[in-house]
Amino acid sequence: MRRARGGAGPVLAAGLTAGLLVAGAACGGSDDEPATDSLSTVEVPVGADTTSATQPVDYRSAMESRLTQEWGDPGVVAAVLESIGPDGLAAWEARVPLADVATTELLDYAPPGAPAEELDAVVVFAFGNRVAADGTVTPGPMNEDLADVTAELVARHPVPVFAQWEVARYLEADGVPGVTSIEPTVDADGKVVYLSTRGVADVVAGSGEAARGRIGVICFADHQGRCLLTARAAGLDATAIEGVELPATYDPESGQPWTRDRVAYLSGDVMARLIT
Repeated sequence: MRRARGGAGPVLAAGLTAGLLVAGAACGGSDDEPATDSLSTVEVPVGADTTSATQPVDYRSAMESRLTQEWGDPGVVAAVLESIGPDGLAAWEARVPLADVATTELLDYAPPGAPAEELDAVVVFAFGNRVAADGTVTPGPMNEDLADVTAELVARHPVPVFAQWEVARYLEADGVPGVTSIEPTVDADGKVVYLSTRGVADVVAGSGEAARGRIGVICFADHQGRCLLTARAAGLDATAIEGVELPATYDPESGQPWTRDRVAYLSGDVMARLIT
């Protein structure tokens, strides 16, 4: 279902632009906590003649090990940890003890999924957009990729689709049936209220019987873990989907600066998980 990039596409009126661009800080925000210099110890074998010895393990090293396992890129891990700094690590240590860093679901980025046949509906979370010089907002290539993945899935396994508007525009244009578009709202002053990940999940959770079953989540690859945490916090029986390859190519021209590259996004995402 690949279509030509850059042609006439779905647009959101320029008057809505300001509200849609508010989310940069919200994605990565977290109250600062005082940094700590505490160390913990674990027992490790040192040889046949010695039963055990203690080796100091600091919190940064534990986070580095877990995130390298999740992301598969030590360079990205180092850049993200540098970005969040000691205050960010201290905030994590206040929430997740050192002993739990290796297993906490708060650091899941590619959790196992359920077969498509078990799904009763799908929710699609948008990622990024494009903003023209005149302020016009369009969904952009990352959301087009999400629409393609969604269309391919429901062609094989038809279920209702709840899609954030940026993805829904493409699905509707391609005639994909059963799509409910989740639109941003406007406040009393006529400003668009930014539609957050939790905002999308809350709309789906309040949509009635269609959202009462097993809900498959489609989103940008690095966004998946937080989408699942957020959807479950909203009361949805949410799951990743087995065999679905999620889009992972960032758009350097995205209108949302935090979605232009992996380090920028993950630096915010890591901290946003503390308030999910």
